[in-house]
Amino acid sequence: MFEGFHVNWLETAKILSSIATPIAVAVVGYFINKRLKSIDDAQWQSRKIIEKRLDLYEKIAPNLNAVFCFLMWVGYWKDISPRKMIDLKRELDKTVNIYRHLLSEEFYESYNTFIMSGFRTFTGHGKDALIRSEIESFWGDRRTHRTFEWEDQFSDLFEVKMSKAEKTSPLHTNMLWKNYGTYLASTIAILNNMP
Repeated sequence: MFEGFHVNWLETAKILSSIATPIAVAVVGYFINKRLKSIDDAQWQSRKIIEKRLDLYEKIAPNLNAVFCFLMWVGYWKDISPRKMIDLKRELDKTVNIYRHLLSEEFYESYNTFIMSGFRTFTGHGKDALIRSEIESFWGDRRTHRTFEWEDQFSDLFEVKMSKAEKTSPLHTNMLWKNYGTYLASTIAILNNMP
């Protein structure tokens, strides 16, 4: 009688072990699959964030380059009217502020520093920012060296009463531009492949 019980127990153990192995493999496989799915989801999300940041770059970079050219008297500054400068700033502020949380804090601070160097903001209720640049300088005269029709009211878009300390030198503007570019590139993950 003991021997029969022992055989049944042994048979039961064989049956249980043959069932337990596939179950263990299925459970381990389930958790591995779940982990791989979460990694894949994270990578997909990172790709989507980088794609959105690249879209933002395509919106921001050309407009900021136009601002840079105008302030530095380089490139196509003669093609950019003072009114266009104010409109570019407004569009840039809108885009950067809407998507601020997709961009790095360093980029946002660098952007604001660059913009504040080129514009005097908060000039009064309902008033546009003023351009912190001269109408006439060593590099040219915006009234005569231009490809657009100069309007008398364009002069009102410049901050003409700047102290020497408030004037932004081309060297300073160039340094701010480089900082902005570095932060934008790292924000988009061009420099470090991280979102």
